[in-house]
Amino acid sequence: MVLEGGLRDRMVIESLGNHITGELTTLGWFDAGREHEPIVVITGFPNDTDDVVLNTIAYSVEEATGEDQELGSNAEIHQTRFFVDMFMENDSVGWHLSGDVYHFLKKNPHLDIFDYSVGGNPVDFQAELMDVDRRKPTRAVSAWQRHWFTVSFIAEDTRSNA
Repeated sequence: MVLEGGLRDRMVIESLGNHITGELTTLGWFDAGREHEPIVVITGFPNDTDDVVLNTIAYSVEEATGEDQELGSNAEIHQTRFFVDMFMENDSVGWHLSGDVYHFLKKNPHLDIFDYSVGGNPVDFQAELMDVDRRKPTRAVSAWQRHWFTVSFIAEDTRSNA
């Protein structure tokens, strides 16, 4: 199977979300009996008119771009800007959770990419993580955005563009 186009994009996006969710599971964020309300994971950034449950993590992609690796090459550097938005019950939980996500991404400059359409089998490439950033947006439109934290990064891999 040739890993290109939308299939490869999907694999990168699913793998990144699953890596982050796996790390948060290891750290106990989804365990029963925690002092905060349960954590919920969704894909895609919610609309401002949506009623989002507090302690929701939303994985989304803003853009994906490619650029030739070098003149005359059949390879392309492909970058995907990935966002982990966290809409938390309070700033304390938000700083803690966003700090755990940020630390995981900073300590793992490369992550393996898996094809979840065939049971999560590993494939022969990794995504390099770059420009990891953490911030707390200040322009809440809805009540559920009051304790909003964002970790963003770029995932880069080299692909054939022939």
